[in-house]
Amino acid sequence: MEGTLQLSIKTLEWAASKNGSSLPEFARTLYARENTAESITRGELTFSQIKKFAEQAKVPFGFLFLPNPPEKFTPASKLVDFRTVKNNEPLSDDFLEIFKDIEHKQTWYKDYLSSIDAPRLDFVAKYKNKFATSNTVIANDIRQTLKLHEIANNIGNAEDYYNELVKFCENVGILVFKNSIVINNTHKPLSSDEFRGFVIADEFAPAIFINGQDTKYANIFTLAHELAHVWLGESGISDVDTNSSNVHEIKCNAIAAEVLVPINTFLEKWDANNQDIRTKIATLNNTFKVSELVIARIALTNGKINRDDYSTIQTDVIQKWRDSKAKQRESAGGPLPEYMVPIKNSRKITSTVLSLLKGDQLSPSEASILLNVNAARVMSL
Repeated sequence: MEGTLQLSIKTLEWAASKNGSSLPEFARTLYARENTAESITRGELTFSQIKKFAEQAKVPFGFLFLPNPPEKFTPASKLVDFRTVKNNEPLSDDFLEIFKDIEHKQTWYKDYLSSIDAPRLDFVAKYKNKFATSNTVIANDIRQTLKLHEIANNIGNAEDYYNELVKFCENVGILVFKNSIVINNTHKPLSSDEFRGFVIADEFAPAIFINGQDTKYANIFTLAHELAHVWLGESGISDVDTNSSNVHEIKCNAIAAEVLVPINTFLEKWDANNQDIRTKIATLNNTFKVSELVIARIALTNGKINRDDYSTIQTDVIQKWRDSKAKQRESAGGPLPEYMVPIKNSRKITSTVLSLLKGDQLSPSEASILLNVNAARVMSL
């Protein structure tokens, strides 16, 4: 039988008000039994009831454990908005919820590293205030630090390449998070038009968030783009658009391209291939494994194709990706929740939380809040 936890009535009232209800009214919409609704009104809930309350109120699970309602959250001033004017709308509440969740995890992990006297990462901000340094120099340093030359040659598709790239990032201490919804709320998908990623360039625990609503092909480039910001020591919300007019984004786009595909090698192989554009791109992708859309983007920025060619390829690739995703949902119903936990929460943070939990250095409730899963599930991960 599940135990009962005492939560703050003020926090529950705040969460109920997000749904346009008083706490007693909201409790009765959740449970018809009067004694159950009354228990919730007193702040006495089980973990499963807390999960249901959070889902229905559309607030992050961990917020319900706060002693007081959260104040309106705005990112720290260090987070620079690099988005171009056409996308530069005020940040949505969905973005702010995601950022606060990631910042909480990143801060917790940084505190953990401090407790074990972990050293700072010397590659973070290595080129801060050195904006004139060539893109090739910075890209080569990223490739060498991550040991990207060791990425397996038998990678079959863009999704495998992305997963390998994440693994190499986390191996050197860069936390990588990816989600397509706000925390666990399937009714609140993120918008790739608003942002594609953001980065916290911390010298002990740099953190990168990738918007999973974007295509898997775009995710690869966004991750490489955020790595450039880490090396430049810039925390911010990124704009990886090929039309970006922001000088920081233009530089990070150029560095990202060379991280994924060394430009001299690309140009040599492109010029040696006499096939049509689409066949060329497919052939080069078989060599570099980064996706045809990334190859097309690099071809565009190096003047090998025009913007109309790129737009046609982009539309075609994205449509194929959407068709593939639709078939996956029909046949398999999506990935298992257990598979998604380390993707949403960073593999390194997830493994650290579970290790501390098994060593009785972290309680199940603390672990459940950090990983946004209930205590029963966290014990089975």
